[in-house]
Amino acid sequence: MKRSNNAIVMALLFPFLLDGCALVTKPATTISIERQQFVNAYARARILYGTVAERMTRMCAQGRIEREECARMASVHEQAKRLDTEIQAKLDTPESEVDWPRVMKLLELALD
Repeated sequence: MKRSNNAIVMALLFPFLLDGCALVTKPATTISIERQQFVNAYARARILYGTVAERMTRMCAQGRIEREECARMASVHEQAKRLDTEIQAKLDTPESEVDWPRVMKLLELALD
């Protein structure tokens, strides 16, 4: 009788035991965050990029960086402006999903 009770208990608990098990369930493909958290994170990324871009532009104007590097940075800045436009368009349309890879690309450009 004890074995059958254990089997019933396991049968009842089994779905709950598997609910959080990564071996059985598929990991989520998306992670949701509040819109305001995204806006805050993106604002930080823009400030970081803007600070670095301004410093590099000043150094190029002063001749402290080679012309080839300044040309590369100008190209990076054009990419950043296009990304910013795309991200701003997403922010202006609340029902659309934010393209996180684009945000990460802006951070990469800032670090590049």
